[in-house]
Amino acid sequence: MMELEGFLFDLYCLDSSMILWIKEKGGSLRRVEDPFRPRFYAKGKREDLLTLWDFLERGRWATGHRWTRKREFWTGDEVEVLEIEVADGHRYTQLVKILGPWEEGIRFYDCDIPLAQLYLYEKGLFPTGRCFIECEGTRLFEIHSDPAESVWSDVGETPDLRIMELRLDDRRTFSHRGRPRSLLIECEGYEIEMEEMDLKEMERLLRSFDPDVILTEDGDPCLMPFFFAMERKSKIALPWDREPHGPKRSLRTQGRSYWSYGRTYYQAAAYPLFGRWHIDRRNSFLFKESALEGILELARLAQIPVQRMARTSPGTAITSMQLARAFHEGILIPWRKGEPERFKTAWDLLVADKGGLVFQPKLGLFEHVAEIDFASMYPAMMALHNLSPETVLCGCCEKQKVPEVGYTICEKREGLVPKVLRPLLKRRAWLKSMAKRSEKGEIYHRKQTALKWMLVTCFGYLGYRNARFGRIEAHEAVTAFGREKLLQAKEICEEAGFELLHALTDSLWIRKEGTTEEEVLTLCEKISEATGVVMNLEGLYRWVAFLPSKGNVESPVANRYFGLFRDGKIKARGLSFRRSDTPLLVGEAQLRMLDLLAKAEGKEAFSSKIPEILELLLEHSLLLQEGRVKPEDLAITKRISQVPNAYKVDSPTALAAQQMEDFGVSVHPGEKVRYIIRAPQSRVKEERVRPFPFVGPGDTYDVKTYQKLLLKATEELLIPVGYDQKPIETFLKRALGEGGGVSSSRRGPTPRRPSS
Repeated sequence: MMELEGFLFDLYCLDSSMILWIKEKGGSLRRVEDPFRPRFYAKGKREDLLTLWDFLERGRWATGHRWTRKREFWTGDEVEVLEIEVADGHRYTQLVKILGPWEEGIRFYDCDIPLAQLYLYEKGLFPTGRCFIECEGTRLFEIHSDPAESVWSDVGETPDLRIMELRLDDRRTFSHRGRPRSLLIECEGYEIEMEEMDLKEMERLLRSFDPDVILTEDGDPCLMPFFFAMERKSKIALPWDREPHGPKRSLRTQGRSYWSYGRTYYQAAAYPLFGRWHIDRRNSFLFKESALEGILELARLAQIPVQRMARTSPGTAITSMQLARAFHEGILIPWRKGEPERFKTAWDLLVADKGGLVFQPKLGLFEHVAEIDFASMYPAMMALHNLSPETVLCGCCEKQKVPEVGYTICEKREGLVPKVLRPLLKRRAWLKSMAKRSEKGEIYHRKQTALKWMLVTCFGYLGYRNARFGRIEAHEAVTAFGREKLLQAKEICEEAGFELLHALTDSLWIRKEGTTEEEVLTLCEKISEATGVVMNLEGLYRWVAFLPSKGNVESPVANRYFGLFRDGKIKARGLSFRRSDTPLLVGEAQLRMLDLLAKAEGKEAFSSKIPEILELLLEHSLLLQEGRVKPEDLAITKRISQVPNAYKVDSPTALAAQQMEDFGVSVHPGEKVRYIIRAPQSRVKEERVRPFPFVGPGDTYDVKTYQKLLLKATEELLIPVGYDQKPIETFLKRALGEGGGVSSSRRGPTPRRPSS
């Protein structure tokens, strides 16, 4: 028997055991096996439950059972249930396929939790956490976490990871023949370029470096399937896994398309490794937002294996935290959501289903403006007012009610959701403070960013129709409190002599001549005290511009503005450079224009920068006209919403997707396609665009189309001081016609409407 300590690196179920990889202090990895038989619960009539047990035992699905008492989530009452021990992990994952016919008379609980998570809940472990084990050979007898280490602190050490990066040498995914271009490999300071895919060389590198983490670009949809296909063809097996008895992989080139918040998304098929991590940067939302540090932060808090955490959503993380809390408190976790939305009249819906409160902005350019916002407003209110699915519409309490809608809130028990959120809010506040004053500020910033996304999604999951711990009335209660607190903040600001310019859900833009930072901070303290939610000062602006709708210059838009803080930083929302479909040329031109405006102290200085902005517009227009722009700087990126051949209108995006299919590259709904608008050479519609991976030296771009995009980007910045597209376009035509540049002293076009 050996006693060891190390970090829990990876875990997964294989046959009837949970396989754990422990990274010891010296850096070596130890593989151990822990026989694991998961349990689930059933509630119903005793005779029905015994019949179920007999069925499961005869089919060798289960090995044991006992009667026990657990708490129901919705009522909080203790009930008698039958605890059934499943024969092995594989059968546990298949339970949902056989339990359906029994649902008429029996309620099932804890029967579809991911196995690795269930194991972590039961053992009180978390990924990359320090643990102590007792084992004999590969057989694990005992494992427990370090009592001195907690997921809520950064006291403990973290394992050193050897990282290998694999990426293609340019931004194109595949050549015309479908073979990847040369591969760049980086590990421990070494950089290797593999011009032709050599499996033997790749095998040598994997064995030589033996990386803990393989980071890829498009590894899930492209690189890994390509390597696995080559292995099968050449009968050479690369040591991607450390698992000696790893399961056989089936090649999957298609992921899944799904609809969320009015948009179609695509998630590529996953190719995790065993005993080693594979993380695809482009197939991981969390990696894009918070890098590896953010993924590890959520994996630890949510008790989800790192590779799964990298490929899943922040909503899955917050759900896992709720599952873990319920598991440890003996609360039965329902298989399916069992609480339907209560009946509402049309008037009830009108009162309750309003969402966040918005005061449309006043259009134009303003000085002496402060932006203040509530810190994690919705999660903070859920914790403050005990808003949880099982506490809203309480039948035993009448004193505490939700504003407007009148829903009662339980005062006798604390809700599951607030219990989970309180430590999260505290940790994020601590991470944000450490990001400002620690030498490791960037690492703390990435961690708090990951928590920000988890806190954002926790509110949405309250109203998600399939959420285990969801209830639409709880969702409505949160927005009702949010509207009340924003109104309170508005009234306090106006009492202090501030003018409200704009308010959006949890943020307010207020103006007062000669206002100081101390005055606004005092105002924030007063709002925090009155509402119970912390109000922060986002910043004081030298100037801020609120922009109109693109279709109507008289109509304001809630989230389209840009401004200059007193510390010299620009904040912008809804501008071209922030859109993912804007070509690099246009985005860079607008950013250079904003850099010019960052030197403007106020309105007058803003107007004085107009000639320089127009000169930048002319400069980039001349680059286009003279053919000196690289194709990659003109690529437009769009997400397709259906299969390419299903489009009825031949838009540029549809044509580009159809051409990709013709070239043999499958494009799925939710994926993005990149293309350039070609110069008109014929009336053939397919010639209007060219997908970026297949742009050739003979493909020329449409100068007029890209100049129009530049004009729109310029107009966004100048419209607050009275310039719209027509006079700017007239100026550009005149300047290009003259064939010369524009000096800073040259007068620009006359504004068509006065500045605000």
